Amino acid sequence: LLFKDEVNQIVTTNVRLKQQWVDVNLKWDPAKYGGIEKVKIPSGDIWRPDIVLYNNADGDFAIVQETKALLEYTGKIVWTPPAIFKSYCEMIVTYFPFDQQNCSMKLGTWSYDGTVVVINPESDQPDMSSFMESGEWLMKYYKCWKHCIVYDCCPDNLYLDITYHFLMQRLPLYFIVNVIIPCLLFSFLTGLVFYLPTGSGEKITLSVSVLLSLTVFLLVIVELIPSTSSAVPLIGKYMLFTMMFVIASIVITVIVINTHFRTPNTHIMPQWVKKVFIETIPNMMFFSTMKRPTQEKKGKKIFTEDIDISDISGKMGPANVTSQSPILKNPDVKNAIEGVKYIAESMNSDQESSKAAEEWIFSAMVLDHILLAVFMLVCIIGTAAVFAGRLIELHLQG
Repeated sequence: LLFKDEVNQIVTTNVRLKQQWVDVNLKWDPAKYGGIEKVKIPSGDIWRPDIVLYNNADGDFAIVQETKALLEYTGKIVWTPPAIFKSYCEMIVTYFPFDQQNCSMKLGTWSYDGTVVVINPESDQPDMSSFMESGEWLMKYYKCWKHCIVYDCCPDNLYLDITYHFLMQRLPLYFIVNVIIPCLLFSFLTGLVFYLPTGSGEKITLSVSVLLSLTVFLLVIVELIPSTSSAVPLIGKYMLFTMMFVIASIVITVIVINTHFRTPNTHIMPQWVKKVFIETIPNMMFFSTMKRPTQEKKGKKIFTEDIDISDISGKMGPANVTSQSPILKNPDVKNAIEGVKYIAESMNSDQESSKAAEEWIFSAMVLDHILLAVFMLVCIIGTAAVFAGRLIELHLQG
């Protein structure tokens, strides 16, 4: 086996086609010719069966090598010309690159029917003693059959042929190393986008970089995949899964970034979001290292209620004082009190805004951690779902 062209569905094989027959016109008595029992003669000087490859893929049907034939005194002729056959083999790409291909070579006479030339296989299996193993294919099974066929063009004639069948299993190491593992690494790199802090501003950059790298990679390896529309190969499904995986990560990353940069001025956090992403999930998933939103501590609250001052000496008046201290009638004191109240209200508002912003940031952080685990899990499960079934089937077949 020299080469298998999956794109054009052609198998190139280097064979030695051993043919032997008896020609009664070429017998002699060795005693009359100095004891010569065998002689090699040019094959072009004798009659030869016109054996051709019926399922030839390059238009060169006949064997054109003019090698010498071995002639015995009994008239037996053995002719073993070398030939390079390019035969058509329909590719079944459903399980590519973990596929098996059943190819055949149909040999027979082109000019003579079964009443003139009778062909028989020497054995029900081809001679594989000189077979050289291919680096891409493993020969699992081989056998030959003799067929008797009546063609529509010649209904009165019976034609004979010998068909050799070969079951070959692809050795997938090349595709595992050069296609599957890089796609798997792209998927893992996509999952790591959610481990990158949103505040760094590099999430989208990393996601788009992975997508562009994957696109260039797919353009490079697309020629390795059989170009047929009969079925989608396993490796094509996995590449499609990887592409969708990366695109989904970009879409979700945009949502996470939008959540991270939300403020009370633009969005009000729903209670269910606070309940799920701040109170419930962090406790369930043990996010102990994550800094939670600042909790309001007792005694730290800034009060803005009206202050009742009874006198300048600092003594507190009764709670039911109805008269106002003369000092409070001073316009400067009133302005000072109003200023303090304004500052207190502003600080309280800023504190609430800061707390709300921290809650959005914390929610985005929790969402990032969840998505990191989910994407890594989907990456592993998706890879197993695409390839595991076929690998188990091949293992059971031995």
